[in-house]
Amino acid sequence: MGIFTKKKGKLSTKKQEQTKETRRSSTEDKTNIDITKENHEEEKLPNFVRSEETKAEGIDFVAPSMIKETIPTDITFDGTQVNDYYVEIGGTNEFARYFRSYYAEITSGSTIAGMLNPLLVGEFGQGDIDLAIHIDPVETTDELEEVGKRIRGIKSDLYRDMPDEKRDKLLDELHDLQSRQRRLRQNIEKPFRVSLQIVSSATELKALKKFSNNMIRRFSGNDIILRSPDGKQLDALLNITPLADNPFYKEHTFSYETSNIADFFPFGNGKISHNSGIIWGRDHLNRPIFYDAWDRSLMNRNGVITGGSGAGKTFSTLRLVHHDTLRGIKHCIICPKGDYATYVKAMNCPYIDLGPESPFKINFFDVDVEEQVINGETVRRVNLEDTIIAARAIVYRMIKILDEDSLTGIVKVRIDNKIRELYRNKGITQSPESLYKAERVTNTDENGNAHFSLEKELKDMPTIGELYQLLKEDQETKIVAELLKNFTKYGDSPTQAIFDTQSNVKIQDTPLFAFGLSNLDADIMKPLGLFIATKWLSTKFSHKDRHIRKRLVVDEAQIPMEDPETAQWLEAEYRIVRFFNTSMLAITQGFEVFTRSEFGLGILKNAPTKLFLKQDSIDIGDIQGKFNLTEYEADFLVHEAGEGLGILRINEERSIIQVSSSLHEAMLFETNPDRLQEVSDAYYAYKSRKRK
Repeated sequence: MGIFTKKKGKLSTKKQEQTKETRRSSTEDKTNIDITKENHEEEKLPNFVRSEETKAEGIDFVAPSMIKETIPTDITFDGTQVNDYYVEIGGTNEFARYFRSYYAEITSGSTIAGMLNPLLVGEFGQGDIDLAIHIDPVETTDELEEVGKRIRGIKSDLYRDMPDEKRDKLLDELHDLQSRQRRLRQNIEKPFRVSLQIVSSATELKALKKFSNNMIRRFSGNDIILRSPDGKQLDALLNITPLADNPFYKEHTFSYETSNIADFFPFGNGKISHNSGIIWGRDHLNRPIFYDAWDRSLMNRNGVITGGSGAGKTFSTLRLVHHDTLRGIKHCIICPKGDYATYVKAMNCPYIDLGPESPFKINFFDVDVEEQVINGETVRRVNLEDTIIAARAIVYRMIKILDEDSLTGIVKVRIDNKIRELYRNKGITQSPESLYKAERVTNTDENGNAHFSLEKELKDMPTIGELYQLLKEDQETKIVAELLKNFTKYGDSPTQAIFDTQSNVKIQDTPLFAFGLSNLDADIMKPLGLFIATKWLSTKFSHKDRHIRKRLVVDEAQIPMEDPETAQWLEAEYRIVRFFNTSMLAITQGFEVFTRSEFGLGILKNAPTKLFLKQDSIDIGDIQGKFNLTEYEADFLVHEAGEGLGILRINEERSIIQVSSSLHEAMLFETNPDRLQEVSDAYYAYKSRKRK
C-alpha cells in the first residue's frame, strides 16, 4: 500500500513544474505519441517487460519520465483514447501507470469500527489502493455555532407545511444535531474537519476502470459514496503526498467527531458516548463501554438483544440486570426455559414458577390503578380498556390454537362484548373506587369477637371460566365456548386451566423477581403463559410507581410475534411503558420473526438500544437489510463474533463490544454446563491462591 511502494513513482518538485502544461490539445498529444511509437519500434519494443515482472529501482521513485493529467478525448501513451479524468505517470521500467482519485462521503449519518477495512484489503481486481485521511482540528466554539445555526434553521422550517416524510427526516436530523451539540458542550467529543481520499491505480486503463467500478459499487452498498474530483485529478494526487499546500477541498470535507475518526483507522474502534450507568463490556481497545438506559439522549429505555444459540444472550442480559439492580433499578424477568432461575435464587429473590402443581396463580383479567399525566395533571384511573384489549387477544389465541376458522368477525365482536359485560357485572369501571367492595370487611378472632378492618377489600376479578359461562349461553358463540372449555375449571384438562383463578401473587418491595414458565407444556401453554405473564406484569409492575425506575425482561420474545393480536398488544406496550419510567428488554434468537411482522418492526423501531450477537448466515440478510448493517458488520456477526462478542448500537452510535464479567459473576451468569464447570474450577483455584 502507499504511493511510494512497489511499482509507483514519486512526484519530484521538478516534475511538478512540468505538469503545469497538462492539458495540451489532442492533436499535439497524438503527434508526440506517434513520434514516441516510432522511437520505441527502433529500440525493439518487445525488450520491455510488464511491471509485475520487474523490480522498481531508486530512479522510479524520484523522477518518473512523464506526468500528465488526461481529460476525455486525450490519447494515452499506448494509443488508447481516454473517456474520463486520470493522471498518467510514466516510469523507467514500465510504460505508464494510471491514477484516479476519489473522496468518500458517508451518507448513513453514522460510522462503525473498521468500515474502511475493505480498502486496506483492496480485493476489487487488478489494481492498487492508497488511502489518505486528512484531518484538521476545529475549535469547539466554532463548531457549536455552526450546529446551533442548523438547529435554528430546522426549527424554523418545521413551522411550515410539508409532507410527513420530510418532517420526520427533519426531526431525525434535529435529534442528531442536538445530541452532537450536547456531546461537544460536555467535552465528550472533539470536532474535526476530515477529508477521506482514496486513490486507485493500475498499469492499464481497462483494469483501472474495472477496479474502480467494483470499489464504487462495494462502498455504495455500505452508504459510502465515492466522488471523483474531475478536472482536479493531478492536484488531488499531489494531496496524498507531502507536497500539497492544502489537501482539503470544501465540497469533499465533512465534520466528524473523535470516535468517528477512530472508526476510519484499522486499529480504531467506535464509541458509545454514555459516560454514566454500568460498564456493560469493553471494546476492542479494552476501553470500558458505559450504558445507561435512562440516558437523556434516548427517546425511551427499551432494548433488544438478539443472537443465535450459544451467542451469549443470557450472559449479556444478566450482566446488565445484575449491575443495574445494584444501581437501584427494579427488575422482573419472564423466563420460559428456566435459564435465569439459578441467578435469581442465588440473589435470594422470588422465582415464581407457574405450572399445574405450582401454588402461584395469576389471572389475566386483573386490572389495577394507573397514574397518567393528562394536560399536566396526574390522574389515577383503572387500566380497564388496555386490559380488555389484552384479555381479548389471549382468548383469541386460545381459540386459534384449536380452530382458527371458528373465529369469525361476528364471533370476535361477541367475545369483546362478553368481556366488557364481565366487568360491568362486577361494577368495575375506570374509577379506582370501583375496584373495592362497598362494605367494610369484618374479621372474627379466635374468641368469636368481630372486628372491622379499616382497609377496603378488593373485588374478585372476572375469570376465563366466567367468560365461558356467558359464551355458551349465546347461540353465536356456543362453538367457541366449547373450544375454550378446557382452559377453564369446567373442562377436563387441569394443566390448561391454570389461569382460571383469582391471583394470589403480590409483588413485594423486592429489587428483583422472575416468572418461570418451564413447567408449562411447550406447544400450547408456554406460548400462552409467556403472553399472559407479560400482560399481568404490565398491570402489576410496568405501569405502576412512575417514580421508580424498572425493567421488564422478556426472553423468547419472538413467541408473541407469531400471532397478530398478541404482537399488536406487545408493540403498543413497547410504546406506552416509557410514560411509566419502565424499560422493556426483548431477548430473542428468532429475529426474523420480528422482521416479518409490522408489529415486530414497530417494537424494533421503539428500541433505541440493540445488541447484535453472533448470527447464523441464514438470518444475517434480514438483519442487515432492516438495520442498514454494513457488509463488514454482517460479516463480523457471522464469522468473528463469539460468546458475548457482538455489536452494540444505541441510536446511531455503535461499537464492537465484548461482554465479560468477574469469575464470581460468571458463576452466577453462565448457563452452559460445560462452560460453567470451567468457570467454577477457575474460581475456586483463584480463591485457593488468595488464601495462600
